[in-house]
Parts: sequence; structure tokens; C-alpha cells
Amino acid sequence: MTAPLRSGRRRQLSFADLGTPLEEAEMVVVDLETTGTDPSQDAITEIGAVKVRGGEVLGEFRSFVDPQRPIPAYIASLTGISDATVRGAPRIEAVLPMFLDFAHDAVLVAHNARFDVGFLRSQAARLEITWPSPPVLDTLALARSVFKRDEVRDHKLGTLAAHVGAQVTPDHRALSDARATVDVLHAIIARLGDRGARTVEDLASAHRKVSPVQARKRHLADTVPPVPGVYQFVDREGGVLYVGTSHDLRSRVRTYFSASETRRRVLDVLPRLHEIRTIECASRLEASVRELRIIAREQPPANRQGLKPEKALWLRLGPGADGLRAARIARSEDDGSAQIGPLRSRHDVEPLRALLTDAVMGRGASLEGAGGSGATGAGRRLDPEPHARIRRAMLEDPAPVIAHAAARMRAHVGAHRFEDAARIKGQAEAFLAAAQRAQRLRALAACPMLVAARPAEPRRHPAGAWELLAVRAGRHAGTAIVPRGTDPVPVARELARRGAGIPLEELPSGPLCHGHHQESELLLHWLEGEGMRLVAVEGTWAVPLRARFDPQTLQAAFTSAD
Repeated sequence: MTAPLRSGRRRQLSFADLGTPLEEAEMVVVDLETTGTDPSQDAITEIGAVKVRGGEVLGEFRSFVDPQRPIPAYIASLTGISDATVRGAPRIEAVLPMFLDFAHDAVLVAHNARFDVGFLRSQAARLEITWPSPPVLDTLALARSVFKRDEVRDHKLGTLAAHVGAQVTPDHRALSDARATVDVLHAIIARLGDRGARTVEDLASAHRKVSPVQARKRHLADTVPPVPGVYQFVDREGGVLYVGTSHDLRSRVRTYFSASETRRRVLDVLPRLHEIRTIECASRLEASVRELRIIAREQPPANRQGLKPEKALWLRLGPGADGLRAARIARSEDDGSAQIGPLRSRHDVEPLRALLTDAVMGRGASLEGAGGSGATGAGRRLDPEPHARIRRAMLEDPAPVIAHAAARMRAHVGAHRFEDAARIKGQAEAFLAAAQRAQRLRALAACPMLVAARPAEPRRHPAGAWELLAVRAGRHAGTAIVPRGTDPVPVARELARRGAGIPLEELPSGPLCHGHHQESELLLHWLEGEGMRLVAVEGTWAVPLRARFDPQTLQAAFTSAD
């Protein structure tokens, strides 16, 4: 860093003191500009970031982002970013993956991190992009513990930058503010280094205190190896309390016994913690799959997500002339039925049912002999022709739904009813997302076996290697790492053979990957990664065209003339 990390007296570090040394840690200092302060309502207009390690700048990232909405005048005045500035800029669905690739495994740093990281996490959730959950450092919180009020008048970025002699003056532009934050971070590290902070974990907890139970249980992490895999917190009776994954189990587990851990659901189970079990995995994907399966099987009390993946909610069009209804079980579609999902929430059911029916039959249409309502409720029946058209919109071509939604959005905008237009847009995007998810899951579940290869992570395999994945009917059936220079084909054949030998009862797979869609979507994300190559396929993996169900088609229909 800009100043050496030292204390007044050198000492031999014990095993429990080990963590991620600050001089070795990659940190990405990020700053955002947005249209407002609410992550659920406002949008990002610019992302700026600086990657540093040991005081050296490794790279910078900057991109404007088209927020797909007008930028308020006061925001434009404050930041200098106007509608004209972002015209033609990429949308967040293109920029966010690029930023996450730039950040990779680095520690995220921001001034008032709750704001910046909160926006990034919210956008990732909306786009169904897996958030990597990196360690986060907040220079605002750290500055409050380092620079007291008798030294600085406040802890705004501009004040701190001037106080530490930052080379860049923050000006409410993302990259400039990120560069200024780098200098503030280095000044904080220099101060805390003199107080004994040597690791990222030390820095993260510098403004907090470790609880007594964390101090008592800290020794349980001593035997955790520094390998990628899954960790389980286990009580005295062998019950699983919490499950997680990491590319470095030792570093991750130790954070639970530092003051940086503040999640109540985790802290509440620490008094019952008796043992930490680990499972070493060949890849991140294998670790993530194992984590999901353990959570589904054990239902640990401290894991809030994914406890019961079989409880997913679908929108189902019944066979014959049956109407639309919510369904907890995905069934075979061979009988002429159709389903999309899993849905984000049960609150999507009624709006999507109305949207589909209105788009195909017209708003307020009466169904002769079919319940007499344009919006088909559970148990009501559709005439055969509308039934076939709705099924086609759900499975093959959403054009009628897109055209209907775009026309209603234009009408609302023309009448200055912008909230109503946004509501219709949200409903249409929810339909497209649910249909696209089902389309991808349907294709993967129908493939008896496939083996694919991708370049392995260079950080773990600097000499080069291939990561091989076997997928059986939408389930993970095996992973192998093949070093560069080794023929991967025999390994792939053995992987497929072993996967085919797993009893089906150990890999239950229902239609649309019912009961394990989260695992299947992890596999799909891997299969869509850069450099993926199919090695062997049993049956057919027909990857459907996703463009028809892409939100961009809705945007194009909205902006086009009638």
C-alpha cells in the first residue's frame, strides 16, 4: 500500500491469526452514479472501479449505463450525466456481467458500501445473475473509527480525500470518486496497520468487536483446510446448522469468528456449534451443487434460501381446454399442457394470467361456455382455439403478449400514466423471464446425458487445464479437472460412464427439472460460459432460441411505431 503495514513490534503469527494478508489481497474500489437512492426503483447510470493490490493499481473499469428512464434534472446537475450522456450506452444487463468479471474474486470496497453494493446486488437479483457475495469493506465506516471529529469535520468522501491528500478530487463521477476512495483506503490501512491490522479480516472488523461466543468458538476453524469446497456447521448431535461454499474454506470460515460477521441468523447458531465439517471440491460449480443438495436435505436453520426447492411455483395451462392456474408441481407436457416458471413470487400469478388471456383474446373478452370471463381462473376452461394460442405464446412465440404489452405501455405513456406503464412493463418482463427459465430447464431435463468442457479457472490452474462436467437429465453427475497436455476425451468418457451408473433414485429428475431447478440453473449458467465445448451428448440437447423471450424484444416493440 502507500505506507508499510507494520506495528510497533513484530511478532510471530499464530495459526489462528492467518487470514488474507492486506499486501496480497486484490481489492476493487467501486463507485456508482444512479438516477436516485432506491435500488428497487432507481437505476445505475455509471460504474467506475479501480483494482488495486499492495498499493499498485492493476486496472480500471468505467462504463456509462443506459438506465432506460429519464435522468432527473437535479441528478444531471449534480453528476453532469444527462439523458444525452447515456444515449447509446449499454444496458445494465450487459455492463454488470463485465464488472463482475473485472472484480472476479476481489474484495469490494466502497464509500458507504451499503448504497453501492446494495444497488449492484439488487440489479443482479433482478437480472437473475448469481451474486458472488464477495467480502465488502466500507471506507465510510472505517473512516469513522480512524478519523475522529477533532481531526475532520465530517466523513464525506470529499472531506476525507482533501484530508489525506488524495491525488484526485471527487466530483460525483464514478471513476473519479473511485480513484479518490483508493487514496482514502490506503490512508486508513496505514493507520490501522500501526494498530496491528494485517489481514482483510482485521480490516473488516476494525470498527467492531468480536462477541464472546465468537471468541470461544474461534478454535474450531483451526483445522479447516485452505481448499475450495463446502463447509458445514454441525451441532453436538450431528445436526447441520449452516452450510456454505468458498474457493478458500479456511479464509471464509474464519470470518464467522471475526467482528465482520453480523448476520443474526448466523450468530444465533454459533452457541450450538460443535464441529466444522468440510468437503473438498474440484470446482466452484461442484461446491455450489453440493451446497444446494445439503441445504435441501438437511434444511439448516441458518440458511434462508433454497430450503425447499421443490416448493417452486409455476403458471400452468392445463391439458385439453383447461385454464391457467398456479401449480406447485411441474408435470409432463405431453398431454398438451404447458407451464412457465419458476415464478418469482405468488403475486405474479394473477397478473400473468390476466396478461396472457388479454393478449390472446382481447381485454374483457367473454368465453362462451368457458366461464364467461376474459381472465381465466383456476378450474375455468378455455375454448380449444384460444387454449392452443396461449400454449404457443407460453412455449414458442410470445409475440402476441409482447405486442399487447407494448401497445398498453404506449397508451399509458401517452396519457402520462407512467406508473401504469411501468406496471405493465414489469408484468411483461416477469412473463418473459418465467417463459425463458422454463424453456431452458425443459431442454436440459430432456437430455439423458451430456459432457461438456470449459477452460478451468486460471487462478487455480495457472498452467492451464480443462474442467469437465457431466449432466444427466438436468442433474450434476460429475466433475473432473484435466491438466493441459492430457487428452480430455478418455476422462470425459469415464465421467459419462460413472454418471450413467448413478441410480436414478439418487438423481431424481422431474419435468422442467422440478425439485432441483436451482441446481439445473447453475449448470445452465456454466454451460453458457465462455469457451464451453460439448464433448459428448446422449440423445439431444436442443438449446432453444432465447431472443424471442428476451426483454429487449419488449423494448423494441415499445419504441417501434404502430
